[in-house]
Amino acid sequence: MKRFFFFSSVIAMLLFLLCYPKEAFQASADGLRLWFFTVLPTLLPFLILSDALIHAGKIPAFFHHFSRFFSWSLGLSLYGTYAFALGLFCGYPMGARLTADLLKEKKIDRREADYLLTFANNASPMFISSYILVQTLDMRQMAVPTFIILYLSTFLTSLLFRCLFRRFHVTSTAADSAISEQAQPLPERLIDYSIMNGFETITRLGGYIILFSIAAAMVHTFFHSLPVISWLLPGIMEITTGIHLIGLSTMPAMQKYVIILTLTTFGGVSSIAQTKGMLNGTPLSIKTYILGKTVQTVITLSICLLFFHIQIIQ
Repeated sequence: MKRFFFFSSVIAMLLFLLCYPKEAFQASADGLRLWFFTVLPTLLPFLILSDALIHAGKIPAFFHHFSRFFSWSLGLSLYGTYAFALGLFCGYPMGARLTADLLKEKKIDRREADYLLTFANNASPMFISSYILVQTLDMRQMAVPTFIILYLSTFLTSLLFRCLFRRFHVTSTAADSAISEQAQPLPERLIDYSIMNGFETITRLGGYIILFSIAAAMVHTFFHSLPVISWLLPGIMEITTGIHLIGLSTMPAMQKYVIILTLTTFGGVSSIAQTKGMLNGTPLSIKTYILGKTVQTVITLSICLLFFHIQIIQ
């Protein structure tokens, strides 16, 4: 069934490229611009430097002062805290990439990696504030409620999954400190190695972004006569394109806001595919990530609806 779906999708996209070359070219160009001007300069430096820090064993030294807080609130080790923090700050799919890298390097165990996978992969604050609130919705005044809603849904998701993967608080931070103290000096070619790893990852992400931009354009072209489907399906597939189409729609502003925040939390099928690519070479399952994202999406939608219900009553 998976093979049938895969080859059917490939054939459909090839036919779209041949039959609608103008629309396909525009979608491909939009995806390339998104990758080159936004994703590459934002993520590549973090990918390179994070890879170097992980292999050098220097992460505990940076997060030692926050260890007790994150151990108590999220049940994370020092390395787990690093994956969560950068995943929250850098955006999709940095959280999944760091989780996979830390598991490969045996800095975290399988249980903590599964746990992180359910809530540590999120849209970046820059994407939320700049692209969503300023460029798309023109709702600068909604910045504080927006971040409260999104980060509260992340925290609540972590609480739900903690009982499955983290049954007790992490208290053995001394072991992490020992790792830091025993870390060897930077290997001579560590930076070169990290640069190559970073470019490999960012190039793979660019391919996913372009392909799903074309897929979103294909859906929009075929279903343009059905307004709801023509912008909702692209948003489910690739959030940047979908958010843009929702912003152009005629629905009320608050409806746009709720739908866009919900889609942003989900991340789109494109983010799922990118995350799956980040998990290659590890025993981590994409099903764990999808389950976590589904739960987080439902929580975000629920908080949004509750928030606006309270606003209406007041």
